[in-house]
Amino acid sequence: MVARQLEQAKRGEAMRCAPAELATAEANYEFSEQELSDGHSVASHTYSQIAQDSLRKALKMTSECPPLVKPEVKVAAAEPPKDSDGDGITDDVDRCPTVPGPAENFGCPWGDRDQDGVPDNLDACPDQPGIPELKGCPDVDADKDGVPDRLDKCPTVPGIPELQGCPDKDSDGDGIADQLDKCPDVPGVPPDGCPKKYSLVAVRKDRIEIKQQIRFATNKSKILKASFPLLNQVSAALHDSPQLKIQIEGHTDNVGAKSKNQKLSQARADSVMAYLIDHGIEADRLTAIGFGSSHPIASNSTKAGKALNRRVEFKFVSQEAPEAEAAPDAAPVPAPAAPAEAAPVSPPTPP
Repeated sequence: MVARQLEQAKRGEAMRCAPAELATAEANYEFSEQELSDGHSVASHTYSQIAQDSLRKALKMTSECPPLVKPEVKVAAAEPPKDSDGDGITDDVDRCPTVPGPAENFGCPWGDRDQDGVPDNLDACPDQPGIPELKGCPDVDADKDGVPDRLDKCPTVPGIPELQGCPDKDSDGDGIADQLDKCPDVPGVPPDGCPKKYSLVAVRKDRIEIKQQIRFATNKSKILKASFPLLNQVSAALHDSPQLKIQIEGHTDNVGAKSKNQKLSQARADSVMAYLIDHGIEADRLTAIGFGSSHPIASNSTKAGKALNRRVEFKFVSQEAPEAEAAPDAAPVPAPAAPAEAAPVSPPTPP
């Protein structure tokens, strides 16, 4: 229906009486058809509404437009018609005889109401500043990320220009985008996103790996001074990556009663957590849990295997992840140190 009315208006006097409004209607009708063919029904409806409004305005102006009166030819006139503004249109038919303008606008210059550099006769949105590429209509940026929707592959999610408006990922959560992170799967530090290197610990994808076992007094939760340098490096790694949260896990071998092993493993995990807090690590970044002998990593049938099973581990906990499941006999609150199995000096964990 709009297309038919546009054709009728062009065959009538609309080109003379309402050229800007007719051009606006025609341009927005084309936009509407293009958006509809691309499957963008909402945008198509918006452009169609603008086209219909402009067409109605053009038809109204045409109905009120006086007929074009041809100048009366005076045979006796010896003087040729004047063209005061020198635009090639004589004053007798020039609607703006003192200002140069094109013949299509009856000698008047095209205006630019929205001051966007696109003249009103070519501006599909003459009252909104826009860009030439969109026929004078504004460039929309729905997600306000600085990438206009026409170029934005993720128009509803703020992103970055380098990824055409899509958000950048930070797989390891270290605050350094994957495209700039040389170690995208392991939490690290600026500028390259890789973890710092330490002599006694290493930051892995899911944990802080210690290269020695933490030494405790036999059957107690007291940390021996020999393990202070190791824990100081664990503390340094956490200071370097303040986004990290860890679960400190205590484990024992199977010597002795399960309940005593559980209490001792919890007390040792608590001691390690207290040490880290004393060295400046925020308490809300740490949890401590004892698993007793329920999670062995080696056989308890040998002395070496038992030594490996007596250990403390530091595992990362994401903010979204649920709390790790404790051993069936784990105490819900920190327990005081209690004697149980011996904790001799242990060999380094295998690589």
